[in-house]
Amino acid sequence: MEKTINSKDNKLIKLVRKLFTDKKVRNEMNMFVCETVRVVDMCLNFKIVNILIASDSKYLTKYNQPEVVIVNSKIFASLSDLANSDGVIGVFFKPKIPFAITPNRPYVILDHIQNPGNLGSLIRSAVAFKMGGIVITNDSVDIYHPQIIRSTMGAIFKIGISISTNLLNTIALFKQNNFVVYATALTKDATDVNAVKFTKQSVVIFGNEGNGIDPQAIKQCDQTIYIPISSDVNSLNVGVAGGIIMQYLSAKWPK
Repeated sequence: MEKTINSKDNKLIKLVRKLFTDKKVRNEMNMFVCETVRVVDMCLNFKIVNILIASDSKYLTKYNQPEVVIVNSKIFASLSDLANSDGVIGVFFKPKIPFAITPNRPYVILDHIQNPGNLGSLIRSAVAFKMGGIVITNDSVDIYHPQIIRSTMGAIFKIGISISTNLLNTIALFKQNNFVVYATALTKDATDVNAVKFTKQSVVIFGNEGNGIDPQAIKQCDQTIYIPISSDVNSLNVGVAGGIIMQYLSAKWPK
């Protein structure tokens, strides 16, 4: 049976607000929030904390669950991360999705990615092109950032993700498992991606939007690669570049 909340000082409302904005709280509570009906629907197989619905919403029958909470439109708007929300916010416990280094599968490493939109695009591309998994350095934006959950349209829960506290150790681990590790960078000795002979055990590192990959990490890689583009443009957005190169990787093994 649903309940109604009309106070912005309610404990649940305060918690949801913090889950939207505070990575520390998401980690401490082991929870995340997501917004829009489509994304909430994709998360319904996870353990639900609550589903908040705006008081004028039409989704009461759809979400016929004991965890449903009705809030007035003013409170909902104060929580929502969207200018035009469809009136549904879901609060879930974080799922446990295993990560493993599997032979004959391509992987990507994301180093210090700060923009939620870029990280979301990279994760979605990794799922679309069937990467074996993703490693993300711990100085990147939180993977449970609401914008990332929304931009991946739930794809984030369909791939194993490992958080790395030491990029050099991560590179070494892949090499120990006989993977070839590539860095994307515009160095003098970088190779045109069209000339690269990726193997079935390839790992590609994508770096920070402004500073690229840690120089020490580049030195540890087997090869540096780049995407040739028009001289009218300085560089590609990391989310776009990642999608292009992951398509090359996906061509090396059967779907």
